Amino acid sequence: MALKLQAPRKVSYLKIILIAVVSCLVIATVLLLKWKFEKPPVMATWIWDTTTLTKDKDNMLAFAEEQGVNVIFLHIDRKSKDFEPYRAFVEEAHELGIEVEALGGDPTWGLTGYRQEIDSFIGWMENYQSAVGDQAEFDGIHMDIEPYLLEEWEEDRDDVVRQWMENVAYLADRMKRDASLRVSADVPYWIHKIPARDDGNLGAWMINRLDRVVLMNYRNFAIGENGIIENALPMIREGTRAGKPVIVGLETAPTDEGEHVTFFGKGASSLHRQMQLSHIFMRGHTGYQGFSIHDYKNWKAASESSPQ
Repeated sequence: MALKLQAPRKVSYLKIILIAVVSCLVIATVLLLKWKFEKPPVMATWIWDTTTLTKDKDNMLAFAEEQGVNVIFLHIDRKSKDFEPYRAFVEEAHELGIEVEALGGDPTWGLTGYRQEIDSFIGWMENYQSAVGDQAEFDGIHMDIEPYLLEEWEEDRDDVVRQWMENVAYLADRMKRDASLRVSADVPYWIHKIPARDDGNLGAWMINRLDRVVLMNYRNFAIGENGIIENALPMIREGTRAGKPVIVGLETAPTDEGEHVTFFGKGASSLHRQMQLSHIFMRGHTGYQGFSIHDYKNWKAASESSPQ
């Protein structure tokens, strides 16, 4: 008797794909909800325009508090001898539990021939710290130097790297000698690819020399090639090895460097989603310490133009 073979049951590939997609969405939703209960240690922002510091202080601090900001990089005008706007801002920020670092820098600060500019910054800081009470003292200094924007970088990169390292070491040593202030700096996400002396890389050197770094990791998507996570992980691993914190910087300002660089025009909800996803994947690394959003003005505009 011939056996009657049963035809194989047809598999609905569409159904399998649908189940997989739904499962991923459920998992993602559960993970994203954890963000409400698990914030990164640091949420920071830069404030560059301090010309209206007195008038806008309350709005700036109210926004910072609303967004969970606990560190502000506040640009200082070294030409100003009026410390009162800074004193009032820092003092009130401290009352809200927000740390404030004095922000300064220029691409030329990466060249030893411009060290007098660094001395001017240090002089302003010393005068300010001695003129105000403990409650109004800055918690640290924050450097934004970026010498790779100079023509000299293309002409002799190795020499510029050497000068950059010397100036960073000089500034850090001066601030630690005269006042025990935290010293941090902005660095590009690709800095680990730049060779430094002693057969190391410049990213590792910066992490070891400074108290913490902010990675200018300007991308507007978390997952995928050239995304926030992929670009941040090499320096976060360096931070983990050194026992130093790395903060991931994201951009909200308009830029001509490409649509993928900034959250400008995408709204605050997109920024929050990508931060949440990035946090979930990076939180297992002890070197990862949170985010800094560039900058207050554009971040606030994004938050006002779209729902959270």
